[in-house]
Amino acid sequence: MATGIPHGTTADSGGPGETGGAGRLPRPGPAGGWTVGRVVTLVAGSVLALVSLGLLGGGGTLLWADLALRHDGYVTTGTTTYSTTGYALASERVSLGWGLLLTGLVGDVRIRVTAPSPDRPVFVAIGPADRVAAYLSGTAYATVTGTGSGSGSGVTVHDGTGRPAPPWTAGIWVAQAAGTGTQVMRWTAQDGDWTAVAMNPDRSAGVTVRADAGVSAPGLARLAAEVIAGGIILGALSAALTWIPVRLAAGAG
Repeated sequence: MATGIPHGTTADSGGPGETGGAGRLPRPGPAGGWTVGRVVTLVAGSVLALVSLGLLGGGGTLLWADLALRHDGYVTTGTTTYSTTGYALASERVSLGWGLLLTGLVGDVRIRVTAPSPDRPVFVAIGPADRVAAYLSGTAYATVTGTGSGSGSGVTVHDGTGRPAPPWTAGIWVAQAAGTGTQVMRWTAQDGDWTAVAMNPDRSAGVTVRADAGVSAPGLARLAAEVIAGGIILGALSAALTWIPVRLAAGAG
């Protein structure tokens, strides 16, 4: 006697609950090749890699400056000799801003000047740029434009026929120092445009000084660490955005 086919099944197909059978669709495998999304992801990873390198380089430079150029608590330029036949040596206009950021990045400013002769006095001060320009207007003086080595290097000469008023009576300085030997002027940086001046206290012509400038930059080391950390994080993200689309394009799921 023939055996009947169970209810709900056929001879050539699996039941609805079976895992096998000729009618079962194959599971799709990982697709290789480059899609638009993978290309965009790779490009984004490459861009982040460049940004990461820039941050690491910038952070490294800041850290180097904090370690190598800091002397007696100030990140300091090299000492250079400047000279003019005029009545004063003036810095270029320095613009400071950013409020609290200024306090961390600049902090206190220190300018040290020394006359060539130990018994010759020198005057150094800093004041608002516009008022200093008015004070020196019409006089012969030089603007310091660089930190080259050698007497007379890095200056731009301004001609004039007038003679400046005695510096201690000008009433324009926010910080000043005068005397023989090395004179140290310290000033807490503030928002605004500023100019520093070195001259003979008796306002005589012919000024020669050895000078350096520095800033306390209390937040420099922290800024360097944060920039380097940001570079590392972006570098890791860049590696992921580069590696994933390459692996997927190669067909490895």
